[in-house]
Amino acid sequence: MVNRGRSGGCITCKKRHVKCDEGKPNCWRCRRLGVDCEGYKTELLFRDQNYKFSLIKRDSDIAVRGSLLVLPPSPSVPDSAVAFYLRHYADYGRDNAYARGFFEVLIPVYRSQVHDSALSHAVSALASLVLALWRYGSNAADTCRQPKESYGLAVVSLRRALSDQTQVDKSATLMAVLALQFYENIIAIFSFRLAARTHHDGALSLLDSIEPGQMNAMVGAYVRKFVVHVEVSSAMRRKRPVRDTANLCLRSKVATAAPYNLSGALDNIVAAIAELQAIHLESSKRILSFETAGTIFIEAMRVDRQLMDWARSIPPYWKPLTLVSGRDFDASIPNYIGICDNYSSCQVANIWNLWRLQRLTLVKLMLGIVGSTSRGETSWPVKRHSPNSSEDLFHYQEVVQELVDSVCRSVPFYLGDRTAPSSMADFTDPDISLLGPPQFDLQHSKDATQDRDLKVPSDEHRRHIIAQGPWHIMSPLSRLLTLLSEDATIESLLQPGQRQWIRTQFLRVLRLLHMFPADLDSAGDITADFLAKQVRKGAVFMSGP
Repeated sequence: MVNRGRSGGCITCKKRHVKCDEGKPNCWRCRRLGVDCEGYKTELLFRDQNYKFSLIKRDSDIAVRGSLLVLPPSPSVPDSAVAFYLRHYADYGRDNAYARGFFEVLIPVYRSQVHDSALSHAVSALASLVLALWRYGSNAADTCRQPKESYGLAVVSLRRALSDQTQVDKSATLMAVLALQFYENIIAIFSFRLAARTHHDGALSLLDSIEPGQMNAMVGAYVRKFVVHVEVSSAMRRKRPVRDTANLCLRSKVATAAPYNLSGALDNIVAAIAELQAIHLESSKRILSFETAGTIFIEAMRVDRQLMDWARSIPPYWKPLTLVSGRDFDASIPNYIGICDNYSSCQVANIWNLWRLQRLTLVKLMLGIVGSTSRGETSWPVKRHSPNSSEDLFHYQEVVQELVDSVCRSVPFYLGDRTAPSSMADFTDPDISLLGPPQFDLQHSKDATQDRDLKVPSDEHRRHIIAQGPWHIMSPLSRLLTLLSEDATIESLLQPGQRQWIRTQFLRVLRLLHMFPADLDSAGDITADFLAKQVRKGAVFMSGP
């Protein structure tokens, strides 16, 4: 344990004789300027507890150190954390119709595990971390022992499982790896650093080594879908093509064990966008020939048609319901130009925002090609293919505005009127205003009986919005801000003041998640654009845009 004296500025800021914002683990001022923050000089009294978190490398070590690991924490802590996590993040709002593959099978697979399995410990670590963040804010990762202890036990159990051929091929082992990557992602995002890819690469390696039929067919197919989805999302963020292993899974018949759904179909389209993005980025390093630009542009138009076909194929209960402020929802809920969109669940809203941001990336690429090959009347790369090139250009400029507007209209759904840092009291606070569950006319819909979450208690709907809302809108807003930072053309197509509104909502999200510096005055040079880029470093191996 550590006893800390009165905190002060970091060593670097003191040497430079400037005011420090005292951000942890490194101060914001040093981080923004790109200088090495030497940390904080404190009066500490240490008691050695490192053995509890050491990673055991050999079976012989287990025998030697076994006595140090047989003293588990009070079972009430991990048990309550897991119950909280599964209820608020893995249960309500999940449905096979739009399953990405991990959370939809987590509960049954977790419940099938023995107490000391790799998955049990990994979920305990993840759940304890999430609950600690709710209780103690962004300092939870540094001050709470339980997540670290469970993480260490999970790594030990996972290494044991990977050395046992009867365990390595099980879906639960792969899910344990994914849960540990979730843990790493959260730590990285709250630390504003690049997420380590160890567990993500391990999951891809397991996919590559596991023969079809060795895992439970249904569960294995869902988990494969999730790994592929994360790899596709990561490829888009890093502006690289999807790796071979994930591409093989996208095209593999193994995944047919799980029902076809539109989320998987969208991943196939986004993989094509990632390929185009990488090709265009490489081509842009030299003068882009008219012929090359035209080829990329024609392919981009084809992929855009696929995106539109996807949007037209959605069931009725996926479609957002547009509401008017003061008439359909409480006017106290911050909104963009007096309207907002309501959704059946966070998961449905997330998929829509993924579609919007990936299409926006594609349209940005297309407009970039137009600008880079501008030669008077021949500036439109597909002039010879389209008799209405000027109309097409105007159409894509309008698409930019509509896509950005749609993301803005989703913000009230995720956040309601919340502005204060989140706490456990939010779940029972009657003064928090949120949009109610949307009412769909499903009388004549063939999908009416397929979604178990269409008619649910409003309390469960409310709880899942409070738990997941800020977290899930963070990625779309950060992506919008980075896109606008990269391309002034996109901002020029938006409404006056819209970028500033997006910045304001993003900073609001960071406050809700305890991620914004408490002393804003001493960190006034921190911008929303800078923080958005930092957040995206930590989210590189996460689902979403």
